[in-house]
Amino acid sequence: MRRTAICILALVLMISLSGLAKVRVNPGTYVSGPDGEFGVKFWKEMFKGGGPGQAGNTLMALGYGFIFNKAVLQSVTVSPETGPAGETIYITTYTGGELTLNSKGPWLDSGILKAKQITATNESYFTAAGELVFEITFSGSFSKAPGASGTVTFEVVAMYQGTPEVKYENGAPVFQRGTDFDVTITIGVI
Repeated sequence: MRRTAICILALVLMISLSGLAKVRVNPGTYVSGPDGEFGVKFWKEMFKGGGPGQAGNTLMALGYGFIFNKAVLQSVTVSPETGPAGETIYITTYTGGELTLNSKGPWLDSGILKAKQITATNESYFTAAGELVFEITFSGSFSKAPGASGTVTFEVVAMYQGTPEVKYENGAPVFQRGTDFDVTITIGVI
């Protein structure tokens, strides 16, 4: 009798805990900023390839409820289009990225969502004043979304215009980063 009671208690506890781990997805479009639904902390490109625009560089971005990391620069091409003042636009492709969303952002009530092997495309140029302008985009679906009825998709657009902080060691650039950027994250369930 005692053993049966312990087994029933363990079963109830397991069912209760599994309910806590469920992801509760809130589909919608969420925008960063002072009047937006979430905040950003920083973006950073590590110059592991030796400098700007070099294969092997890694990209990451961090905000409240999201992290994008492990994206490795694979290629850079020149766009046939130009910037507003005739600037050369570079198209940079990053692969292997990972996106993690958690419940500190508005897109989830609980749990986390993860996507791996993301390919991100960045279009960037420098203004005559030396400001970096970029727009990076990526999309896909989360590999696991417990508690969601259907496939949970995402689309991310991040934009920046400014003069990033650049850190140098022995005269060579090590990374660049910025803290003032805009992100739009759209979550859908299909």
